[in-house]
Amino acid sequence: MKLPQILFHPFHRIAGVQALGIGLAILVAVGLLGARQGLHFDGVLDIHVGRAGPWWLFVAEGLIDWLSLALVLLAAGRLVSRSAFRSIDLIGTQALARWPTLGVALACLAPGFHRFNEELLKALTSLKPGEIPSLPTDSPDVVVFAVVTLVMLLGTVWMVALMWKSFSHCCNVRGGRAVTAFILGLLIAEVLSKLLIGRLFLIA
Repeated sequence: MKLPQILFHPFHRIAGVQALGIGLAILVAVGLLGARQGLHFDGVLDIHVGRAGPWWLFVAEGLIDWLSLALVLLAAGRLVSRSAFRSIDLIGTQALARWPTLGVALACLAPGFHRFNEELLKALTSLKPGEIPSLPTDSPDVVVFAVVTLVMLLGTVWMVALMWKSFSHCCNVRGGRAVTAFILGLLIAEVLSKLLIGRLFLIA
């Protein structure tokens, strides 16, 4: 398989149990990297730097994100698809579709990103009404923060594109009806994952 296929069309060759195994390994790795730096994937589409917690919390966030969308899209696929498809293919490829988060988690390890993020939070929390936050714009950390933020945005867009390709390929659906089902499923899964992870924070 050529590199462009691996990056943008992996599901033509990798599906089912194989995709599930690779995807789960990546989700665990992302969770452990997140635990090292307080990086939360606390929603299907969410990435935040937040409070520290036990390692299992960060791993569980990724698993909840994956399962929330996979199960919602599975139901949506049954409704809109006119052909039979294997549940394991969709569930497995949805796990693999989250692999861009590994690049995001690695990029966020950059110390300058966390230093500038802390400065930004301090400036915003101490801000009075009408004031403009004062930040050191000549610091190299600004560039690091900007680059990592761009990686976050591109990684999220890439991930959503892979999620759509997984849904479209596994369920054999195309067109406006399929796009509508995917978007609605994504929104429902986002809300569901936020609610479940919110409950998880109460016991962590």
